[in-house]
Amino acid sequence: MKKLDIYIIKKFLGTFFFIISLFIVISIVFDISEKLDDFLDRDAPLKAIVFEYYLSFVPWLYSILSSLLIFLAVILFTSLMASRNEIIAILSSGVSFNRFLLPYAVSATILFIVSVTLNNFVIPKTNSLKIGFEEKYYHTRGNIDQSDNFHRQIADDAYIYIKSYNIHKFVGYKVALKEFENGEIKSFLRASQMKYDTLSNKWRLENYHIRYFEPDGTERIETGMYKDTTINLIPKDLEFRESNTTALNYFELKEYIAEETRKGSTQVPFYEFEHYKRFALPFSIFPLTLIAVSFSSRKMKKGLGTHLTVGICLGAIYVFLGKIAEVFTVKAGMPADWAVWTPNILFSIIAVIAYRQTPK
Repeated sequence: MKKLDIYIIKKFLGTFFFIISLFIVISIVFDISEKLDDFLDRDAPLKAIVFEYYLSFVPWLYSILSSLLIFLAVILFTSLMASRNEIIAILSSGVSFNRFLLPYAVSATILFIVSVTLNNFVIPKTNSLKIGFEEKYYHTRGNIDQSDNFHRQIADDAYIYIKSYNIHKFVGYKVALKEFENGEIKSFLRASQMKYDTLSNKWRLENYHIRYFEPDGTERIETGMYKDTTINLIPKDLEFRESNTTALNYFELKEYIAEETRKGSTQVPFYEFEHYKRFALPFSIFPLTLIAVSFSSRKMKKGLGTHLTVGICLGAIYVFLGKIAEVFTVKAGMPADWAVWTPNILFSIIAVIAYRQTPK
């Protein structure tokens, strides 16, 4: 490897790790100022704060910020090289622009491998510590999201639907339960609400209406105000917390998605989005790096300021597209793989256009 390659790789990695370290320190300071009172009120030990929470907080923050900060780092040091006429000198010496991109590609590949490894195997372990700490010293049950439009297969031939569920009262509203036998409907239950009794471990139905379909083709109807019944469902199954999936490694998450798909969980699109995101976000390093080099290698009158302004705008657009993609997956039923990879596809097209328009 030539001195030029080593020089650019050092600049690339050095600038990136300096910027991300700065962002992490600033984020920790703000996080401490926001949560210190809660930690003190709940007597959180200093050792747990440092080694369980903030030591786990760092890799989680790295995974969120790395792609965009790599983008800004490349713009920053490449713009400085361009302003000092270093790039003109390199290309004038006979080095092709493609050859000039090689150390950038090597650096991006290193960071891509690091990010994929962290996202799928390291961060799930640290997130498990972080979630455990938050459960004990920061979060309350109120932080758990309410489950709406809950669909699930609770037995081989039984499916339940709950319009909404109150996690504090263990009450589900607008309940429908269908049971089948040999592929034909056996019974259809509707109830205005169902409440879990923690002593008997049973659900109490209120204002229920059940239609039984007999083998001879006749129907039998049962109605009433209250009915205690055992349903293969517990309150924990109805509690949805997004952070739970972040504590699963690659293989555990795949098994979890398969199990939830079998049960007919309505949260499967979110789990699939999390699965694909662990690869799509690190992959964004490649198109973002190519865009940054292609744009910032040009020497401009306003120099670094223009480069950084455009870089920040493009980074904001990428984040916005990622959020839109998540909404489309969870709310509109868009396939998770398409939603996750669409921003990368669009930015890859932009990267190719920027590369072709770069003076070489």
